[in-house]
Amino acid sequence: MGLAAALRALAAERMARELPLTEAAERLGVDVSTVSHYLRGDYPSERARDAARRVLERSAPFGLWPVLEEELGREVAAEVLRWLVGEEVEGRVRVDDARCVSCGRCREACPSPDACLGCAECVRACPTRARTLEVRYRGVRYEVRRER
Repeated sequence: MGLAAALRALAAERMARELPLTEAAERLGVDVSTVSHYLRGDYPSERARDAARRVLERSAPFGLWPVLEEELGREVAAEVLRWLVGEEVEGRVRVDDARCVSCGRCREACPSPDACLGCAECVRACPTRARTLEVRYRGVRYEVRRER
């Protein structure tokens, strides 16, 4: 089982504390029985979950995002990231007005316009490199900018 699947299981554990299982399953793109298996610890294995926890502790959201999006799809990846790092991440976008052409690609690329997840999709999408993302996560400050 891959990293993204183990992270989805960890998100399910957190979601189950606040949401009905049917809603958690819908948001995670799985059926209710899969969420039940996650909660009982049937799979992924505890070893896989521990590895996912270590990766989560050591990786900033923008580093996790590409793997999550590729394996789970944009909507589920955003939901997983929201539940795993949502309260611990503080993202702030800075825009260089001299470079910004107001194309809107940053808004289209953002999977969570209500609250920054620190995924840096807005930075990656900007064709003029006008955006920089400052992310504070678990006491560490990161700055993400698109390289040439």
